[in-house]
Amino acid sequence: MGDVIVVGSGGAGVSAAVEAAARGASVIVVEAAAQVGGTASAAAGGTCVAGSPLQAELGIHDSPDRALADWLAWGGETAHAEWARRYLEASVPDVYAWLGELGVTWYEVRPHEGNSVPRWHAPRGGGRAVMRALTAHARGYDGIDWLTDTRATSLVTEAGRVTGVVVATPAGQRELRAAAVVVASGGFNNNETMLRRHSAAARSAPRILLGGGAGARGDGHRILADAGADFRHLDVVWMYAYATPDPDDPGSRRGLVLRGLDGDVWVDRRGHRFHNEARRGGATGTPALLAQESGTCWSVIDAGIAARFYVSDPAYRDGGTPLRDRLDRLLDISPFVVSGDDLAQVGRRAGIDGTQLRETVEDHNRARRSGLPADPHFGRPLRGLEPLDQPPFHAIQLFPLARKNLGGVHTDLDGRVLDRRGLAIPGLYAAGEVAGMAGGHINGAAALEGTMFGPSIFSGRVAGRSLAS
Repeated sequence: MGDVIVVGSGGAGVSAAVEAAARGASVIVVEAAAQVGGTASAAAGGTCVAGSPLQAELGIHDSPDRALADWLAWGGETAHAEWARRYLEASVPDVYAWLGELGVTWYEVRPHEGNSVPRWHAPRGGGRAVMRALTAHARGYDGIDWLTDTRATSLVTEAGRVTGVVVATPAGQRELRAAAVVVASGGFNNNETMLRRHSAAARSAPRILLGGGAGARGDGHRILADAGADFRHLDVVWMYAYATPDPDDPGSRRGLVLRGLDGDVWVDRRGHRFHNEARRGGATGTPALLAQESGTCWSVIDAGIAARFYVSDPAYRDGGTPLRDRLDRLLDISPFVVSGDDLAQVGRRAGIDGTQLRETVEDHNRARRSGLPADPHFGRPLRGLEPLDQPPFHAIQLFPLARKNLGGVHTDLDGRVLDRRGLAIPGLYAAGEVAGMAGGHINGAAALEGTMFGPSIFSGRVAGRSLAS
């Protein structure tokens, strides 16, 4: 019998294991996949940090109070204000500085929708580099054992207390015992059945792409529910609008998140613009996409944008460096991308009104050349946008992609799982996306970018400290 079992080896799980081991606990990390890393390894790793040294170097004046005001204005009344406040106050020492000490380099701060100042911090090498650094640090503790290819199937309880986990391994089923269990198994965004069961937005979409990690199947949700845990806001699934099916995935059910398309034009099947493309986040761009016929649209780009766009998936980058040959191949082979030198022809081949598409792009190009601060139709800011006039042109079909579970199992501020009466279940903790990143609903109804990665690591640290003490 050990001291702690951690279910899941993403950012939350490894952070919890480190904190417990640092306080002398013996830890077993259970991971269903063949390798550690979870969804975090496939993420861009952008992190919401308030008042960092990098912001100060760039002349960006920020603070936890300012960030909290943005956070609550964006997430609404269902956001967990106390968890959000604690995270933002700890974002510099417990995330930014701590990961920096482990070898992570924060190299850029980007603006994102809903933030009054830029605070999305990019780690060099993305989430994969962060998880390499974090896992290397964890492997320095002799007290942590790693069980990969091992899936948790149920929790063991005795007299109302969680005392272990039943796991399935290639060699068969076995029971692991411990004084405490941390469930950090991630979300359910790779489980279309759960997505459509819980999310009205997902049910409304004729086609929804899966955007969670390979292990994000909701197994942790099931074993927590069986143990009597309470859940909050499982209907709130954060969906991206800028994704297209992965041509290398059988059935193209998985999606690829496309970034660096900021100068594109979105059109519907008639070839008309329908939205301010600068507002492309989950609270703005996704509802506009879902409102279109068949819940889809096309992102129209030219050669200039094609040369700088990138894909978050690790298959399309070497650390933080985009693999241009892979990206060019995507544009060439995807059945959801049509390319050509003539916009009208591109439109017709994509199933769009080609004549109208050409007129739409030409009209928007005139606005970009006019010196106007914003386009007259949807108010899109035009500063810095070059005309789309460099062939070849590409029309990329976009669909909603389920990326983050903003709701999850309900925990207290120490990461202890609560039952339906609001009482802590002895011996049971949760952190990361299975807990809505922290507490069950740290973000509320909408998430600022970077509020998945950082809070998941932070809530893992909180749970690990709490159970060890």
